[in-house]
Amino acid sequence: MIDVLLNLKLLFFVVFFFIFFALEFFYNQRNTERKFSRLLFHGTFAIFNTIIMRIPSLFLLLPILLITNENKFGLLNILNQNFLVESILGFLLLDFSFYWFHRLNHVNNFLWRFHKVHHLDTQMDVTTSLRFHFGELIISSLYKSVLILLFGIPIVLFIFYEILLSLSAQFHHSDIRLQDKADHYLSKIIVTPKYHTNHHTVALTSRNANYASILTIWDYMFFSQKEADPKDREYLGTQDREKQFGFITNLKEPFTDN
Repeated sequence: MIDVLLNLKLLFFVVFFFIFFALEFFYNQRNTERKFSRLLFHGTFAIFNTIIMRIPSLFLLLPILLITNENKFGLLNILNQNFLVESILGFLLLDFSFYWFHRLNHVNNFLWRFHKVHHLDTQMDVTTSLRFHFGELIISSLYKSVLILLFGIPIVLFIFYEILLSLSAQFHHSDIRLQDKADHYLSKIIVTPKYHTNHHTVALTSRNANYASILTIWDYMFFSQKEADPKDREYLGTQDREKQFGFITNLKEPFTDN
């Protein structure tokens, strides 16, 4: 069953990635430059990370999922509700936890060293959703393992959340323009491209905000929702404009003096 779910996750990831990539040519808000060069660079990132992450996936996440489900560990198993209630509660707990993990990545200097690689991109499109340092992904795997044990997340729910998380990341990083009215109402529920563009500004006020991964309720609840000035949304990335590309440069970035 796990193999089927993982293959389904990969299928959704690839199909929707190229759907968003294609839509960017017709409904863009920033007209991102060098799109195929960016696809090649960030695609290389993704392939490298996929190879590296086979180790923590096979020897950490999957065993933790199996052990947790076989032994009925965690909060959801203690509550012992029906599957629908457990799924809704588990989904909210995961999304809430990833909100705080993302927020911590911005306020903790050690974690920021790795997460900064994602923000070095001076533009933003769907390929940016592939741009993560493997160190951040390994730390994220450790964090996920703790969540699985603590909450007793079912295997199906965990992979379902992972699918939605990756699709959400692709969507809200994409250079897709929504109508203002649609974006206004949609962003009250989920993260939209405009909503997340605020988070990628050089301006710290808006960059250190808008941490939600899927549901925006957490930003509103914990007062971290910020609307960037339109001019700020035109200037993305960090003050360092020279490290947008360069595979080795980006791999070394967390270990350099900042």
